[in-house]
Amino acid sequence: MPGSNRVRGFDESVIREMTRKAKENDAINLSQGYPEYPTHREIINRAKNALDSGFNQYSVTWGLKTLRKKISEKLHHFNGLNYDQEYEITVTCGASEAIMSTILGLVERDDEVLIFQPFYENYVPAVSMASGKPIFTTIGEELKIDREDIKRKVGENTKAIILNTPHNPSGKVFDKDELKFLRDLCIDEDIILVTDEIYERIIYEGEHISPATLDGMKERTVTIGGFSKVYSITGWRVGYAAAPKPLMKPIRKVHDYTTVCAPTPFQKGTIKALELPSDYYEDMVSYYKSARDIVYEALKETKMVPQKPDGAYYMLADIGNYEMKDKKFADHLVREKQVAVVPGSSFFDDGGEHLVRFCFSQEKKSLKEAMSRIRR
Repeated sequence: MPGSNRVRGFDESVIREMTRKAKENDAINLSQGYPEYPTHREIINRAKNALDSGFNQYSVTWGLKTLRKKISEKLHHFNGLNYDQEYEITVTCGASEAIMSTILGLVERDDEVLIFQPFYENYVPAVSMASGKPIFTTIGEELKIDREDIKRKVGENTKAIILNTPHNPSGKVFDKDELKFLRDLCIDEDIILVTDEIYERIIYEGEHISPATLDGMKERTVTIGGFSKVYSITGWRVGYAAAPKPLMKPIRKVHDYTTVCAPTPFQKGTIKALELPSDYYEDMVSYYKSARDIVYEALKETKMVPQKPDGAYYMLADIGNYEMKDKKFADHLVREKQVAVVPGSSFFDDGGEHLVRFCFSQEKKSLKEAMSRIRR
């Protein structure tokens, strides 16, 4: 049966493949980014109450009005952004759907989209499904962007740049000077900036800056966020996109015809998430910071060279001192050491064979056992 060229060449997600291998080998899964930090009881109770109260049908396609209002308030107070909840905020089935709907809505055939590699795995398929052309620039070993390379690769065919901060998989937090450089480029070349800010609350060093707050950027930026990582509800599939009305209109069209709406009872639960006090975030960051240090210090005792992340809950490690490339190394770990990690090349268009990614969002007991197995 004929198939579409738009999705040909994309195999099973490597991350999901490693999760499957973890189950097959009874391994500790440090590959997939689902958090084991406890979900707040009040969030769960709010979702349960919604189910018991009959909120089991479609919501308004763009999301419950009460949730859009809460997101609008959060964007104002935390991010420094003002969006009209009626026309400029759309609740989606997770941040991944928000990214997909944004790219499908805004990118046309042969439009070029600049992507920073290593990259979150759904950016490239999203661009390809939109019949666009992904263009890559690499974040260097010192977690610095190559400005000259970016300037060379941006031109009249560039429609958008996808930016992830804090960054998965490196943990890089883009600073203000870097964001200003990208701002100037977007304005000069008339480029849309798509920002994936799903880890905005998980920062250990530096500060989170939403690029849309920079002068001249709000009208050309789509700000994407979600609830999965920060509130440990990855299975609820609730995220959002915020953008000026002209950009949001095509995004809403794609969202409407692909998912109709995010799960209604879980939208109710995430309203409560946005009402949690500040100490929730302080405790969560403290927990992940200590988890980061467990993995970082343990990996330093091996021949791996770990990169200490400033945000998110992932860590890249250089395996160049071993006589194995990333895929063979990851297979060795999951089969012989019962620890699952992700081969670094899955985050690159070309390269990354000297890297693997560890996720440290699991319980500390599991992290310590995983590190013990690796050291042995």
